[in-house]
Amino acid sequence: MPIKTPKFWYRNSRSTPPLIERIMTPLSIIYKLGHKLNLSKAITNTAPIPVICVGNITAGGSGKTPSIIALHKLIEKHKIYNAPYFLSRGYGGSEKSPRRISVHDDANETGDEPLLLASHSNTIISARRYDGAMLAYNMGADIVLMDDGFQNQSLYKDLSFIVINGKTGLGNGKMIPAGPLRESVEDALKRANAVIIIGDDESDIKTIIPKNIPVFKAYIKPSNIDKIDRDAPYIAFAGLAHPQKFHDTLLENNINIASFHEFSDHHKFSPKEIDRLIKEAKDNGSKLITTEKDYMRIPDKYREFIEYFPIELVWKNEADILQLLRGLSK
Repeated sequence: MPIKTPKFWYRNSRSTPPLIERIMTPLSIIYKLGHKLNLSKAITNTAPIPVICVGNITAGGSGKTPSIIALHKLIEKHKIYNAPYFLSRGYGGSEKSPRRISVHDDANETGDEPLLLASHSNTIISARRYDGAMLAYNMGADIVLMDDGFQNQSLYKDLSFIVINGKTGLGNGKMIPAGPLRESVEDALKRANAVIIIGDDESDIKTIIPKNIPVFKAYIKPSNIDKIDRDAPYIAFAGLAHPQKFHDTLLENNINIASFHEFSDHHKFSPKEIDRLIKEAKDNGSKLITTEKDYMRIPDKYREFIEYFPIELVWKNEADILQLLRGLSK
């Protein structure tokens, strides 16, 4: 069951660790040992086509999905490959077998992120990454862009990106459950080919990245913002790892927020919750707005009452990342 990201995971590094963090620190050691054991036992299979992995070190909220969509757009725009496919585990969905999905599928079966990917290109979901890559290959893919899976060694990756949010960084620097790290930064950087930092590097992440690993800077901007009514008050809601980021983005774009509701990451909205939001908006003469990813989890019958705020990732050094991608195709 999804839970909200603990606030102490991203506390100020100069502040005193709360009691709950200190209690959980020994459990982080057990988690770390378990992760290392899984890596040592992993059997890696290689697909007949290149695999690009876009993952992270922290648990959720770094910006993987807009990053992988932006990479896909670059590949298509510059014709680096002819048939790129997305591959996702389908987190939050019930489907486990390899399957090509469409944007009209049910998020309860596929997960929300795959539906967002499917709105841009061919998308495969598969609990077993290698099986999903092979399905993509058999359907005509000449490269696979895998959303997440950096810690999963079952499928060989030709190129691995780590995505880091410049504002939240690596949190308190501790591993799950005492902190947000899925593995140690040192271990992750040994396997990474490149790092993407989204937004200003407020945590000085770049200083800990080895010189041999290229760092690509990017930022998030709204797309098609003209569709948003700037004169209307909005009741905003989001089920993200860091819902406050959505709140801040709306304010930065001069969206009038009447109220804001936070839900856990990948939250499955019940009819009762949506009815309550619709009633609140009606009673207050407001409109409803959420993220594009959250919108994918809204049942069709409610979508006419809700708008979403579309975003896209923009590269600050597009020529450099193009050079890296072109090198992969040689």
